[in-house]
Amino acid sequence: MIKKVLFSLGVFIMTLASAQSFGNEWIDYSQKYYEIKVVENGIYRISFANLISAGISVNSIDPRIFQVFGRGKQVAIFIQGELDNSFDPSDYIEFYAEKNDGWLDEELYKGSSNHPNPFITV
Repeated sequence: MIKKVLFSLGVFIMTLASAQSFGNEWIDYSQKYYEIKVVENGIYRISFANLISAGISVNSIDPRIFQVFGRGKQVAIFIQGELDNSFDPSDYIEFYAEKNDGWLDEELYKGSSNHPNPFITV
């Protein structure tokens, strides 16, 4: 009986030790995130008006703390007007973003021809 319990415990510990990551390890659950839809690769600009219309109260936010993430990594951004520590109506955020191309599912499908969405090109 003790051998079975020790064996089960050993298997459980080995399973935890060899667990794979899910690709969302970059998420800090104490922060608030907003999704930005990207339909094609390129440089995007988010203005003061865009943030206000999305319901984000920018008056109390220091623009130096803005971060943009893409594909699980932080993306370089440019913030116009961040030096005064306030996000004003003439300020904006610019960054380069890439559209979703199924990169995360590549290991599942082994090639873009096997993806269920025919418009995905990896």
